[in-house]
Amino acid sequence: MRHLLAALPLLALGCSHSLTTATRDTGDDAADPDVDTDTDGDTDADTDSDSDTDTDTGPAPTFERVQNPYVGARFYVSDEYAAKIEVSKAKAPSSLHAAMDTVAAQPTAVWLDRIAAIAGSDEVMGLRDHLDAAVVQQRAHPDEPLLVTFVVYDLPDRDCAARASNGELKLEADGMRRYKEEYIDVIADVLASDEAYGALRVVLVVEPDSLPNLVTNLDSHAACRVAEPAYKEGIAYAVSQLSTVDNAYIYLDIAHSGWLGWDHQEKAAALYRGVLEDAGGASLVSGFATNVSNYSTLDERFDPYGDINGNMDLIVGFYEWNRMIDERTFVDRMRTFFPDHGFVIDTGRSGWPTRSDGPMDLRTHRGNWCNVSDAGIGERPQPAPAPGVHAYVWIKPPGESDGIADPSATDPNDEGKRFDPMCGGADVTREKGQPVPTDALPGAPHAGHWFHEQFVMLVDNANPPL
Repeated sequence: MRHLLAALPLLALGCSHSLTTATRDTGDDAADPDVDTDTDGDTDADTDSDSDTDTDTGPAPTFERVQNPYVGARFYVSDEYAAKIEVSKAKAPSSLHAAMDTVAAQPTAVWLDRIAAIAGSDEVMGLRDHLDAAVVQQRAHPDEPLLVTFVVYDLPDRDCAARASNGELKLEADGMRRYKEEYIDVIADVLASDEAYGALRVVLVVEPDSLPNLVTNLDSHAACRVAEPAYKEGIAYAVSQLSTVDNAYIYLDIAHSGWLGWDHQEKAAALYRGVLEDAGGASLVSGFATNVSNYSTLDERFDPYGDINGNMDLIVGFYEWNRMIDERTFVDRMRTFFPDHGFVIDTGRSGWPTRSDGPMDLRTHRGNWCNVSDAGIGERPQPAPAPGVHAYVWIKPPGESDGIADPSATDPNDEGKRFDPMCGGADVTREKGQPVPTDALPGAPHAGHWFHEQFVMLVDNANPPL
């Protein structure tokens, strides 16, 4: 095992169910906010992985494995994310400044969406840089463990049913070997490279959107049929290797209520069990992550099925007979298949207005996923908010784009990203052959890049209010 450290007792797990965030460094050395550090992990990086951060600032806490890593822990707060917010704050109405300060103090995930993102660059923090910063934050509170979250997101032929976040690795160009040797193995090696890192609780959210595409999109997308064996092989390898890091807690992405609703749960569970068996067993993962980078309502107050006749248009047109009307309902259903695992729910953009006379979700179609208008920041990150839920988290940092709105950007950029019609202003023909508005905001940059207008909207519409 990669980290085998002497363990000392941590805080009793029942002592606290409230979030404590680490203190941010707001000095002038914060990263340039215009440089992408992304929600699809897009970072401009070089190959220098040497650490310049002095982590020897006090006694190193020790690690003891727990069932729910979020309980009793402080959460890592990224200065890079805060720097982006400072730029938006300078351009935003003063009435939103206090709310933006609140967002800047929240923990968010760090996306590793390319091989180069692991090393970082002079402008962008890499994996080791964030780990060093997390160690410094932890040593400021040596009696409490600190949790830091990374998103593992670089499968070959990634995003097989969309275009906005297509990645750098291609199966036809030795992508699987590179994924294993240059990406997964390197992440595991960095995590195990410093004894100080071994005292952290490292959460790894593995490959958003990959396995869910194999549940629903094999018939409709040839690219997903090609990618199917690679997705299974790659994720099994990622789990098997990353789980050798003793202080890593792995959560597999498992889509959301508007994707794996209807009767997809049993098929999904069978797929995930098969991949985990190939990886070495379901016990290698702590659980599953839902609503990653999405906008699904957390806890819908309006039940359309309470009056089917009166709500028939809504049930047919918006819910499409999907009884998984929110994330809590979806998680409760998936827990029946994985009762020994926990779930984390991305609430960073699920803050729809509370009302009882109709759905809180204001999207035209529940399948709309790109820079959705009228959305708001949702529940703050917090541990153990409901049975079976390990935490509400912000995996997608609010304010980072889902995809470029410019329809002329059809050629992949150097990050492998391009225009997807779901991010544009024109209606898109959905499964039933009818044109549906995308709800996408205009003027969005490439996925993972900072989108000021979206951030202002999300802050202004936050529910609960900031």
